[in-house]
Amino acid sequence: MEAKGKKKRHRILRVILKVLGAILSVITVAVVILAIRNHILNKSDRKLYTDAYGEYYTSEFGDRINYTFYDSNSDRVAVILPGYGAASTHYEFDTLAKRINADYKLIIVDPIGVGLSDVTDTERTVENYCTELHGLMEHLGYDKYTIIGHSIAGLYSLYYANEYADEVEAFIGIDASVPHQVDSDEWMAKPENQYKVYKLLRALFVKTGIYRVTTELGMNALMDEIPTLTEEDRDKVCAMYCTVPMNDSQMQEMKLLGESIEKCRDMRFPETVPVLYVLSNDNCERMAQWEQLHKDIVTHPKSKVVKIDGTHYLHHTNLDGLLEEIKNWEYR
Repeated sequence: MEAKGKKKRHRILRVILKVLGAILSVITVAVVILAIRNHILNKSDRKLYTDAYGEYYTSEFGDRINYTFYDSNSDRVAVILPGYGAASTHYEFDTLAKRINADYKLIIVDPIGVGLSDVTDTERTVENYCTELHGLMEHLGYDKYTIIGHSIAGLYSLYYANEYADEVEAFIGIDASVPHQVDSDEWMAKPENQYKVYKLLRALFVKTGIYRVTTELGMNALMDEIPTLTEEDRDKVCAMYCTVPMNDSQMQEMKLLGESIEKCRDMRFPETVPVLYVLSNDNCERMAQWEQLHKDIVTHPKSKVVKIDGTHYLHHTNLDGLLEEIKNWEYR
């Protein structure tokens, strides 16, 4: 009886192993197919969105930076900068730009590694980022402007405002990053841990093509979040969102982020630069010090730190609330 029991258990184990092997084989084949599909489509996608919008400025490092200029009757100028990992500033901020264009002449910038700008070997340090942006503004002939920055652009804008305080008229931060957010005890607050996660995501999801599939499936939701995009834009938007994120320049930017933050650690905005921080309630609830960290680095008497409903991407999840704060802010 005992021998029969052992044989039965061995048969069951063999069946289980065969089933698991078959499942693993199916998954392996599926991943290989997705990876090949991703490799082929990456090439065709880049052709699809080549020169889709904007103009180019060549930085002193020899890299091309794409920007879109939205003219206006306003005498004010604003620069829009994206958060980390953006696929296209032009498309992501299309609705916001069109809603505030009457109030500003707009320069919408794809920093290096974003959108139509080059992916290069130029180190993605805070110094190089700001040198490139300043070179663009000099090229365009503007010496007074507001910077509107989302997420990590808040860090670069803090450094930029200290370097070019006489040029920055104001800063508007959309749930923008600040240096001391890395002091949190949260594991993901540390740039070195974020880099590890992104390396893993790039290997397991981007290179395998799984990221492409999830992006394609999420296109309806993305189009809903940016209602000014047209069906004619859809294919180009999808192509850029599938191919741009986590490219080599973006990965290097994340790798060097800790160093960039340290260079800004003791900075505050100059007393001549008024700041409007519009923070998401989601982040304020998740991080107890989020609001205070922003209050700690503003110095101009007309600076304002305000919380509104929405997630980190306020320009998608509460655009009306964001626009209300921007339009009602009196800083001149």
